Amino acid sequence: MLDIKNLSKSFGALQATENVSLTVNEGTIHALIGPNGAGKTTLISQISGYLTPDSGSITFDGQDLLALPAHKRPHAGLVRSFQITSVIPEFTVRDNVGLVLQSLDNQVFQVFAKAGSDQAERAKADAILERTGLADEADSRAENLAHGQKRQLEIAMALAADPKLLLLDEPMAGMGVEESRNLTTLLTSLRGTTTMLLVEHDMDVVFSLADRISVLVYGKIIATDTPQAIRANRDVQEAYLGTHELHQEDSA
Repeated sequence: MLDIKNLSKSFGALQATENVSLTVNEGTIHALIGPNGAGKTTLISQISGYLTPDSGSITFDGQDLLALPAHKRPHAGLVRSFQITSVIPEFTVRDNVGLVLQSLDNQVFQVFAKAGSDQAERAKADAILERTGLADEADSRAENLAHGQKRQLEIAMALAADPKLLLLDEPMAGMGVEESRNLTTLLTSLRGTTTMLLVEHDMDVVFSLADRISVLVYGKIIATDTPQAIRANRDVQEAYLGTHELHQEDSA
């Protein structure tokens, strides 16, 4: 689904990503982990088109992704969520999802009209909300949702775009234990139907969700393997995970 080869990006003397190569297979959840400042968000921004790499290539679903501008990548099936929630607070939960459905239909002049006015569109939105555990909140204004529910709504909006690949940048940021557990359950339910590249600091979430994990340190991928192999990798332990975190994982 996604094949990155020798991707590099620098900001002056800072090498944010250096010859990064990464493959995400269709139907899998691939986690990208690493310490703060490792270049994870920079890499995600290059994939989504918000940053242009200095060199390297990205092939997405058989096409040259770098040939597509950022605003066309969601239409090609590449959809990103952000660290900060980006729902429209004054809209209802259903209308936030309906807005995405409307934009995909190229209804650009109606995009801020009543998003739930079309019955077929409303049915699609309600089906997505049911799938993401927000059916009971369909008529609530997004600003009244709890933080974890807003994250769920972001996932619902992303699914409304019918993604071939979902880029998730710190989806658990700012969540409590119960909220994190609920979102993990939701993402687990999408395994096999939605391919995901997940950037996340919560190692409990990473090791419970990921089929494969890549470790980024100082802009370089130092390892890519199964969760079990990553947990046992001494280079990864020294560079990021640390023996204390590993012992916590082993006892979980």
